[in-house]
Amino acid sequence: MAFVVAALLFGAIDLAALLEMNVGDELPQVLARHFIVPIVSGVVLVLCWLPAARSSPIHPQRRQRLVLATLLGSVLSIAIVYPLADALPWRSLCDIYAASKGKPRCMTMRPVALIGDALWVFMPALMIVGVLEFRTVRRRQAQAAQDLLREHSQLRRHALAARLAALQAQVDPALLFDALVSVEQAYDRHDPAASARLERLIRHLRVALPRLREAGATLGGEAELIASYLDLLRDLNGTPPAFDVDLGTRSATPLPPMLLLPLVQRALRLGPPAQCWLRAGTVITLGFDREGLCADDGELAALRERVAALDARLVCHSGNGRTEFILELAS
Repeated sequence: MAFVVAALLFGAIDLAALLEMNVGDELPQVLARHFIVPIVSGVVLVLCWLPAARSSPIHPQRRQRLVLATLLGSVLSIAIVYPLADALPWRSLCDIYAASKGKPRCMTMRPVALIGDALWVFMPALMIVGVLEFRTVRRRQAQAAQDLLREHSQLRRHALAARLAALQAQVDPALLFDALVSVEQAYDRHDPAASARLERLIRHLRVALPRLREAGATLGGEAELIASYLDLLRDLNGTPPAFDVDLGTRSATPLPPMLLLPLVQRALRLGPPAQCWLRAGTVITLGFDREGLCADDGELAALRERVAALDARLVCHSGNGRTEFILELAS
């Protein structure tokens, strides 16, 4: 396309002489001749340039190929244009001017004229090839940079997923020890609730321990982990919040591990709420009936960094006696 546009521009430059010359009824023929000849030359250049342009971009002799292809196209275009100009029945502006002065036609097959015209085509054509090649190199470099950034982002996500999986696999040893001691004491006291406590401890272990082998999590699994964790705290004479869950049809939604439970643990440390809820719709909402949990401390900042690295978003809203964490997952 660039060669054809350049050919049309060269044809238009030659037609500037129409301002000083009266061609009479030959104007349509003159216009046709002055556009057909450069267009044919441009097409020949394109046909010679394309094979070299489509060669391997990393070939060590690519530039030499482009120069040789341009030179070959210039020579071939002149070799074709001269016979074409002789075959056309229309006179050029130069022919009209020469006839008015009693001189021979302008385009005659002379070696010196052929070499000069070939160089006249070659130099601007080489400039066009250089610009096109520069744009190709820039585009290739930009694509390589995008690919590198994409690969870096994927590696970062994979590394973060591995870190999160390791965090997910961690079970608080102090909590388990206290739970075991509590169960043992309940059995020593012949407490009727001892068996239920043991069942809740086993349930928590069944939920938490398989994560040693799992690389991901689901929204339903995370909800079950939170529920079993709060049950253990209740057995340890704690006052965990009541937990209400409504996941709708999104229980099997894939979820980055260890995002929801740390928010619950953080809320319990900052000031135990009386109620906690988990809702799933277009977004995932984890709420507490307590204000002031949006303070951007180190723990919340770390969670937001993990979420952002996974192309998700964590937003916190606090007011009217409640705090809600809204998790927007990547589509």
